[in-house]
Amino acid sequence: MNHELAAHNEARLPGLHRPQTPPRTDRRFFVRYHTLLMAIALGTMYANLPIYLYILDARLLPKFIYFGIFGLVAPLMVLRWQAFRDYLMSPFALWALLLFSLNMIYLAGFSASVDVAGAAFMDMQAEARRSMIATRAQYILFALFLGFVAYISPTRMYLRIMFVLMAIVPCAVIIDFANPGLLYPVDLTGAVLGRAAAMFINPNLAGEAILHIVVLGFAVLDRRCRMPLFLLAGVAILTTFSRAAIIAWVVLLGLFIYKKTLPKSAAISLTIAIGILLVFIGSFESYISSREEFEDAATNILSRLNFFSSFTFDDDSSEERAGVIQAGWELFLQNPLFGSGAGATHFWRHRGSTHNQLLLLAAEYGVMGILLWGWMLIMLCKSSFFSDRGLRYAMAFLFAFMSMFTHQMFDAASYWLVTFALVCAMPGSAPAGPLPPWPRQRMARLR
Repeated sequence: MNHELAAHNEARLPGLHRPQTPPRTDRRFFVRYHTLLMAIALGTMYANLPIYLYILDARLLPKFIYFGIFGLVAPLMVLRWQAFRDYLMSPFALWALLLFSLNMIYLAGFSASVDVAGAAFMDMQAEARRSMIATRAQYILFALFLGFVAYISPTRMYLRIMFVLMAIVPCAVIIDFANPGLLYPVDLTGAVLGRAAAMFINPNLAGEAILHIVVLGFAVLDRRCRMPLFLLAGVAILTTFSRAAIIAWVVLLGLFIYKKTLPKSAAISLTIAIGILLVFIGSFESYISSREEFEDAATNILSRLNFFSSFTFDDDSSEERAGVIQAGWELFLQNPLFGSGAGATHFWRHRGSTHNQLLLLAAEYGVMGILLWGWMLIMLCKSSFFSDRGLRYAMAFLFAFMSMFTHQMFDAASYWLVTFALVCAMPGSAPAGPLPPWPRQRMARLR
């Protein structure tokens, strides 16, 4: 009798005795949600849309886009809170939290006002520095949350957005070179006349972003289709006249051929491309000199081209870099243990920062900054994101090599942090468990 009553109760309340797996339609929805969210975020960041849209219309503040993406991430953090807890103990999350904490410590360590004769006055430089540190901290948090989405995503279909970016971004850069002023005003702060940048405004950032897009796109692109897009990226990078990006592209080409990331025919294509370039290099210099809109920038551009034949640094940019590197090293020696504080190399007597990410970390964060740089390099080298070792080594090389020429990896060049989150967050390694049921299913179980 009791046995029959128990069986009857079990039949009436199955949810209390046997856990039900959410319908496959629910899981399919979450997979599509992950994919769409990541595609939107990656397309936005690698096309530099937050900054570019703000330049086109000052009412479109970059924070609107960042907060909008975070609003899409927040439900996943709530629904998968156990996975989020596990993610916070992952190497990348710990790295990001440590860097975030250092910035918060320095932010709280100084005041933006000064006391003069008993009256408080706003220190504009200190206020600007506080704002810069707060913005850097927000970039780090954004990368941390985006890394969580990659951590729980069961598929990497979102990388298909790179197919679109591999075509659109290089073509936009080439168009910007052919028709300066079409995509943004040529007198805009940060723009360099005669050097293409498209949505990035800064040509060095454009070259770096194209390299990121290529490496990430190759992860899901068929091997036979890679070479044409790689050559397109090379042409676009050439129009930026960024020496670091051009050298990196050449090194990646050799690495990809050696690791068979590109087919052997790539070597033949490379030989033909270099031959054509050498034949027309003189004509290209004449073309630059004949462009009236490039008149003021022709000397700098030609000096950059001469570097590849004479390997001499005789342009104003090289002289400036040498000066700030020396100043950054001296700043590090003044306080090698704790550094001079976040933002110190942005608010000093020199016109620019260190142009060297490793040196910036050392000067601002001391020994801890150097350890953070080395930690990131190790994570990139050991990442399981790429099944192709050539791509894994390529991303580690880009970080190490470009660190010697840029100081904006944790600031304006937010795509660097996005790449760190994507590659180092152990994508798809979240514990596989049943997804949270929908509210109707929860109510049904309680009836």
